[in-house]
Amino acid sequence: MRVIAAVLALVAVGCAPARPARTYTFALLERARTRGDPPATQRDWAVVAFASRQVGKRYCWGGTGPTCFDCSGLVERAWATAGVRLPHSSEAIQDVLAEVPLSSVRPGDILWWPGHLALYAGNGWEIEALDHRDGVVARAVRDPARAFRPPG
Repeated sequence: MRVIAAVLALVAVGCAPARPARTYTFALLERARTRGDPPATQRDWAVVAFASRQVGKRYCWGGTGPTCFDCSGLVERAWATAGVRLPHSSEAIQDVLAEVPLSSVRPGDILWWPGHLALYAGNGWEIEALDHRDGVVARAVRDPARAFRPPG
């Protein structure tokens, strides 16, 4: 009976789907620490300043402020303070903005992962509306899949 239980346990473990480990790279963080960021414009800093003032607010799906945000709502609203209209969708952002090489990311740029956005705040930090538990946070930057910058 113990042998059958042991075999069933091994079979059950072997059939469990393996979750790939989520790995992040930190090239932007390392660049900020060793070489610094490319120069940002006054407009870029206004976007970062707005996003910084939202840290600590709660996350809500579809939220564009003032009391709660989702990731694209935070990015949309931050850039709106600088006079730039953006769509409220991480997928639409990639359709309307020019992509920036990750090596050229500067403060204010939009960091993009499938289904998620953040703003690069400079000095190796990003600001994002993360989730219901954490809300809007500033944290060490993780390299995105892509980056975008509004024209101007």
